[in-house]
Amino acid sequence: MQILRKTALILALAAGVSGTALAQQAPSTALTSPYGASLSRAEVLADLALWKRAGVDRFWRGEATPDIYSPEYKAAFSEYVRLRSGPDYQAEVQRQNESRR
Repeated sequence: MQILRKTALILALAAGVSGTALAQQAPSTALTSPYGASLSRAEVLADLALWKRAGVDRFWRGEATPDIYSPEYKAAFSEYVRLRSGPDYQAEVQRQNESRR
């Protein structure tokens, strides 16, 4: 009988401890998007325009994945990265914003 009481007490304590552990609040990082900051419509359209301007869209036809190791694709993608990381991107965002007015 003594062992049964001790077992019941241990189970009750374990249930209480695990209940409080589960009731803790989630960290605030759980509320942030795993995809990074949201982009405006103008930013998305600017990115697409630069993708097309660099010629990367030519390689994505149909359902087949392009040869991303080909020199042509690498050159087009490098041009896209250059455009996207330079002043061309901000200029295109501005142009997209103005065209929506």
